[in-house]
Amino acid sequence: MIRTKLRPAKRCVKLIFCLVVFVLVGALLTLSDMLITVVLAGVAASILLDLVLTVFSRDIELTVQTSQNMALSRWQMAELFLFNNTKQTLKTDVSLHLSNFIELENPVKRVELASNEKARLSFRLRAHHRGNAALNSVELRVDSPFGFWQTSWLIEQAISLKVYPDFSAMGPHQYLNGISKKSINGLKLTKKRGSGIEFHQLREYRQGDSVRQIDWQATSKKRKLISREYQEEQNQHVVVMLDASKKMNIEAVQGNHFDHALNALLLLAHRVLKQGDWFSMQSFNQEVRWLPDVKGSQNVSRIMNHFYDLYPDQSSSDYIVAANKLITKRSKRSLVLLVTTLDEQGFDEILPAIKLLQRHHLVALINIDNRALNEVIEEPILESRDATKHCAALGMLNSHKKSMAKIRKEGVIAIDSKPEQLLPNVINTYLNVKHSGVL
Repeated sequence: MIRTKLRPAKRCVKLIFCLVVFVLVGALLTLSDMLITVVLAGVAASILLDLVLTVFSRDIELTVQTSQNMALSRWQMAELFLFNNTKQTLKTDVSLHLSNFIELENPVKRVELASNEKARLSFRLRAHHRGNAALNSVELRVDSPFGFWQTSWLIEQAISLKVYPDFSAMGPHQYLNGISKKSINGLKLTKKRGSGIEFHQLREYRQGDSVRQIDWQATSKKRKLISREYQEEQNQHVVVMLDASKKMNIEAVQGNHFDHALNALLLLAHRVLKQGDWFSMQSFNQEVRWLPDVKGSQNVSRIMNHFYDLYPDQSSSDYIVAANKLITKRSKRSLVLLVTTLDEQGFDEILPAIKLLQRHHLVALINIDNRALNEVIEEPILESRDATKHCAALGMLNSHKKSMAKIRKEGVIAIDSKPEQLLPNVINTYLNVKHSGVL
């Protein structure tokens, strides 16, 4: 315990005020000087004795228990246990010292503990920023025995906290909303045999099986119908390129474009790993993060821990540099999901990068729409200025559609998505590619 502050308590201030009033009244009423002196001396002695008693360290045991993994913007409980080892009653205010972006519902709690008594305090805390945080210490503001002084003690805790995206906001129905293996532009679906495209096992014939599934050699040996069972092809590679430039700072309904993209791609990673495929992810711009070749659903935490504290910077996107870096790291044919937000100049910059990636990979461009454009178009037209804005927005939207059509003609899977629909769109893209057999 480290003593950081010693200050007069409210009781001491009130007592001194009463003494001043007493002296003034005594002077007006011509009270005995001896009486005034005795009263002043007695009060001063009590305050000084209380000061002497309070400067010594308190024998207090303290422990804090809380989950070190927090979900963004979600309340979480922290339990604090206090044990008073002294022979006196302990009266104290308790507060937690946390990182700036963590909010406490009730910052200060008051507790009174008798000798050898234990207390449990509950604090609710919530983080407003992804990344690393900490519970650095606990501050106790302990009242002196007579209540004239208050001493602040700091007890170091150094509990590291990690703030992850909150996936609980996406319930099971939202997670699967819109995921129906819809056909997508730029992808030619091919027929697959049986119920998959990779042989899985032999089993007894079931009613409804296709004749093409029957294994006649096994049937002749077993003297009963045996069918081949197929599964989706595994060990395919999915690579995500996530734009971390200033374009992704555009605000959406909840969070910005980058927050929506990160949430969707981490859930996509879980789906890919459950399917038995490989997942890699690269963020690009000033800070490049690369996580190669993760496989197995038990390893989804590796992806989470690698990207949970990543934020977009204020630089412009450099798609060519990002594409070259990715090809250097992975040249084996993969499905590359390029997630970004495009403006008018962005199409001229991204097309050469896509053509470069297409030499090695199947490329899917996922563009996150800027809702501001649609909001301008949906606004009522009341005067000429509104009409001008509406026409300008409509022109930009038409230009955007033409540019996306041009990209699709290059054999690229190109999708426009609202931020809140990003998850079903990226999973639909992955599933359609997987079922088509084009990898």
